[in-house]
Amino acid sequence: MPTFTVEKCPQTYDEYKFVLDAPHLEKARSELNETDENRAQSLAQMREWIAKHPHIKKCRTDSIFLLRFLRMRKFSVPMAQESLERYLTALRSFPQWFRNLDPLDAEIRLFNKAGVLTNLGRDSLGRTVVLIRVRSFDTERFPSALFVRQIMLLLETTIEEEETQINGYVAIADYEGISLKLLSVWSLTDVSNAAESLFQSFPLRIQEIHAICVPKFFKIFADLALSCMSEKIRSRVSCHKSLDDAMKHLELSLLTTDYEGGTQNPDQLTEDFIKCAERKRTQLLLMDEMDIDTSRYQFGGQQNTVVSEIEAGMVGSFKKLNVD
Repeated sequence: MPTFTVEKCPQTYDEYKFVLDAPHLEKARSELNETDENRAQSLAQMREWIAKHPHIKKCRTDSIFLLRFLRMRKFSVPMAQESLERYLTALRSFPQWFRNLDPLDAEIRLFNKAGVLTNLGRDSLGRTVVLIRVRSFDTERFPSALFVRQIMLLLETTIEEEETQINGYVAIADYEGISLKLLSVWSLTDVSNAAESLFQSFPLRIQEIHAICVPKFFKIFADLALSCMSEKIRSRVSCHKSLDDAMKHLELSLLTTDYEGGTQNPDQLTEDFIKCAERKRTQLLLMDEMDIDTSRYQFGGQQNTVVSEIEAGMVGSFKKLNVD
């Protein structure tokens, strides 16, 4: 069991051993360019780079943490290093989303029970499946920042698992029944920064995204989120006009019992997730301590133009909507 610390140059590092089964070993080799030799060399290079980095002040150096970035970048060390810099910059730039991701926090526990985000477990391909039910977000009870914090808590918890690092994620975003009121709690800048944090700074292997029943009035935000994605991720986004259409592309048994064909108890899933997060509380709280000099980095950059262009056309767009 590694000792978790944010000391950038600890006296000793943990010795990594691949403990998953043979199919995972082969998948890591064929899809991620991961071999025992390459892994050992890459981890050593990452640690040496962190130790000498003039702007990184505090950072985890344990194997599981660094493998997030190496596996996401298919063991291109320079690209993994860039991703780690972006990740650390996001942590410091947006404390409202990344700080105090404590599973014992009363507000986090309350939001978890609301069922906005649910970890459905792994599908037949070993991918971690996440369900987002936007209509469950109560704008009267919860601030918008809590929505992003819960996403980050879920991702930070699951990405600590090697199966997730290797197999990746499937996201199901159910927009059925959402109202215009939901838009009032978000600014376009927040949407842009949150999407960039998620798709460009967080070490995610996104395999599929299924968006269900996206209303026309949500298109502004959807387009902005898409602009933050790479072409590769955009190609993996599927939009479904109805739940029935979406169900043809999903493993029904993974869904919760409030969906036709679903078998999982949503209350049990939310309880199981918090227990899982509690087991990883040490790593989660270390996020508050990791540090980088952000003056060297610009966050938001290329998205500022997109935001400005959208904002310029928003007045005309919303005049066409009948809002009570």
